[in-house]
Amino acid sequence: MKNNLLSFFFFLCCVVATQLLSQRVWAQATSGSMTLDQLKSIKAIKIANLDKDTYFKSGGFILDRYEERPAYVFNYSDGIPRKIYLYKVFAAEDTKELGLLAIYQNGKTNEVKPFVIPGASADRKAWDAYIDDLKYVGEKEPGLMSALGFVLSREMAMLMAGGGAKSEEGGKKKEEYNFCFAPDAPVTLADGSMKAISDVVEGDLVMSYDAKSKALIQTSVTKIDRHQGDFAIAGVWLTPVQEITATNTNRLATPTLLEATANHPVLTAAGRKPLGEVHPGDVLYRYEPATKTVVMYKAVRTEPSVRTVGKVYNLSTQNGSYLVGETVVLDK
Repeated sequence: MKNNLLSFFFFLCCVVATQLLSQRVWAQATSGSMTLDQLKSIKAIKIANLDKDTYFKSGGFILDRYEERPAYVFNYSDGIPRKIYLYKVFAAEDTKELGLLAIYQNGKTNEVKPFVIPGASADRKAWDAYIDDLKYVGEKEPGLMSALGFVLSREMAMLMAGGGAKSEEGGKKKEEYNFCFAPDAPVTLADGSMKAISDVVEGDLVMSYDAKSKALIQTSVTKIDRHQGDFAIAGVWLTPVQEITATNTNRLATPTLLEATANHPVLTAAGRKPLGEVHPGDVLYRYEPATKTVVMYKAVRTEPSVRTVGKVYNLSTQNGSYLVGETVVLDK
């Protein structure tokens, strides 16, 4: 009888905390209405590495680690560590926020149990399915309900205290993962040679451009971001401003294509600008191997999506810039 009352108490705590959390979070966000079919699809998503896979796209959804926080870890007296991972769930098509995905992991068996928490405007059937999971799945695993109840209650308390991130901040965090290049993007190394960005490693010396001194310098790669999913790659075609080749002949130069996700920043004559906001006539900067100088190139054509890739890469450097396709790009 005592155990039944305790289970009911944890169940009730989870339900109440979830309702309050969903109302507070999704009242401030651009949210969509999760359907029962979407809930089932999200629940079926398999995450290869819960500690490392903090952002990815799968089956028409974007999963983004909630507030970029690590897992909640619980060490009970039975010696079994338990973890709860929280992800925000967005629709990949329109990036509307649908709800949360809470993943429970048993540290002894490594078994995971997903709980899809619908947003406040979700279909009633989606909410019914979530309640059923709490009742018929959660109560069978010792320690699960108390761990999940604590996590949801704590997040709700932080939101009420003003500690939760606002929707604008969450949007910015989500967009950060879109600052990337396709695996075959050629990075210019410090010695002038090229290497595909997928082959670059931390510590590599790459060519960089100091806009203040207008000088080429070398810089070290300090971090590499890798993400999997379906990513649209935007394109900008560039030609020399003076419409001459590097050999200084009068022959028109063939336009050069620069590819990246639309949000990746590049250096223009007007300053920092996302590639997707570059328009014909805008001036970018490119390295000319023949003269070992940086010259101005103008955009002559743009495309919001020239291809789609399944994996993207981004570099962080000490100087804050590097060269892709011999064009100056900036750290995100």
